[in-house]
Amino acid sequence: MDEFRTIARLWPTGTEVDLGADSNILGGPGTFTRNAAPFVTVDGTTNYQFLFWNTGRHITSKRRVRWNFSVLGWGTWTATRWYGIPSPGGTGPARVRADAFTIGLDTRLSPTPIDPSSTYAPGAWPSSGDDHVISTTAGPANVVAVDPLSSYEFAGWMQLIWGGDPTGEFVETDSGTGGTIGGSGFYDHVVGGSFPVARNGSADLIAAYGYRDTGGFRIPKWLDEMIRERPPFKIPPRQFDPSPEDWIRLKFLQELLVKTQPQASPEHAGTDFQALIEAAPRMKADELKRSIQSLKSTLNLGATALKSLESKLKGGK
Repeated sequence: MDEFRTIARLWPTGTEVDLGADSNILGGPGTFTRNAAPFVTVDGTTNYQFLFWNTGRHITSKRRVRWNFSVLGWGTWTATRWYGIPSPGGTGPARVRADAFTIGLDTRLSPTPIDPSSTYAPGAWPSSGDDHVISTTAGPANVVAVDPLSSYEFAGWMQLIWGGDPTGEFVETDSGTGGTIGGSGFYDHVVGGSFPVARNGSADLIAAYGYRDTGGFRIPKWLDEMIRERPPFKIPPRQFDPSPEDWIRLKFLQELLVKTQPQASPEHAGTDFQALIEAAPRMKADELKRSIQSLKSTLNLGATALKSLESKLKGGK
């Protein structure tokens, strides 16, 4: 059984607010349509204005969204309508502000998404020391997105519109997901996307980010979770009939053999260890540390399993 649910958050803090329960269990394919109210109030005093939907796979300023689900098998699909404090009247300051947003985590990212290859008037960026802002007073700006940002792939620009877009609807689907939320191919990857802003123009932008590429080598998810929960990870020796630990050992060996055997065709020959070597030059310090720790844990566990097999082989002679 799968669940489709919607929630509401406040921009830019990400604080979740209670606007009523909206949870739907799917026993098969289904279609849902939701219209975000242009204004909401949480405390009965402050009005918050609609900004955008995080559909679960894209972001859109359309107030009306329709979800068509046919693949299913993904568990819980969450969509969020985002609200903020209405901006004062007028055209706003002559500047463009850009914030990064991760679709999967449904939150704003701290680093600036403005790439140094962006074009602007001399001295316009960073504006007043803020690397999220480019001044347009002295000339136009063409904002290019950092890609990737903290290993997240760029998924497109969206300009914030207070009140959102009341015309038409945005159609979201789970087509092509393979029943998995957040994996490679689940989000768009927009390459070379830029956003132009005229001289003296004003714009508030969101740079959406989707798939997070952790770089080449990955130990199995089930093993990574066990290592994190029980460091240092050790498998007790087998003493009786197959126990849960034995099944874990066999599962690990099965996946290890698959990962380390050559591929069928020469042009695709290689292993995950080779992928790790190739990915190393692109990794940042924190990614290198995680990969080293995961690789050490994998090799230690493999050595333990190998000794167990060799011991069993000798004992059976």
